[in-house]
Amino acid sequence: MARRSSSSSSSGAWRYLNPAYYLKRPKRLALLFFVFVAATFAFWDRQSLVSEHESEISRLRNEINQLHGQLRKAGVLLEENPATEIPRKDLVEIDPINNERREKVKEAMLHAWNSYVKYAWGMDELQPQSKNGVNSFGGLGATLVDSLDTLYIMGLRDEFQKARE
Repeated sequence: MARRSSSSSSSGAWRYLNPAYYLKRPKRLALLFFVFVAATFAFWDRQSLVSEHESEISRLRNEINQLHGQLRKAGVLLEENPATEIPRKDLVEIDPINNERREKVKEAMLHAWNSYVKYAWGMDELQPQSKNGVNSFGGLGATLVDSLDTLYIMGLRDEFQKARE
C-alpha cells in the first residue's frame, strides 16, 4: 500500500516540479524554457506599454493645463473641474481673426446668392459674366438645392426660408 501511494504521488502533478523530470526529458525542458522566456517578454512588453501610456497621459494633462491657462488669459471662464467641456460658442469667440474670416465668407456667400436670386432664380446655374441663368441639369434648380445646406449652416435663415419655399 505504501509503495502505491508514493508511486501515485510521483506520477501525479507533483512530478512536474521535480527538476530531475526535465533533465530526463530535454524537449520538455526546452519547452518550459521557451514558455518562461515568452512569458517574461510578454510581461516586460506589457509593463513598457503601461509606462509609455502613463507618460503620454501625463504629457497630455500638462498640455491641457497649459491650454486652460491660455483660455483664462483670453477671458474664457472655466469651471474648477478641468475635465468639463467648454461650450463651442465660447471657443469660437476667442479668436477675432477667425470671426473676421467667417464674416468675409458669409459676405461672399451672400453676394453669390443675391446674384443668383437676381439673375437666375429657379435655373440650374448662373453664368456670372453674361448674368444669365442656364438649365444645364435639366431645369432642376441645382444651385438652389445645393445652396440649402450652406445657407442653413451659415445662419442665413431668411435666405434659407425663401429658397426652401
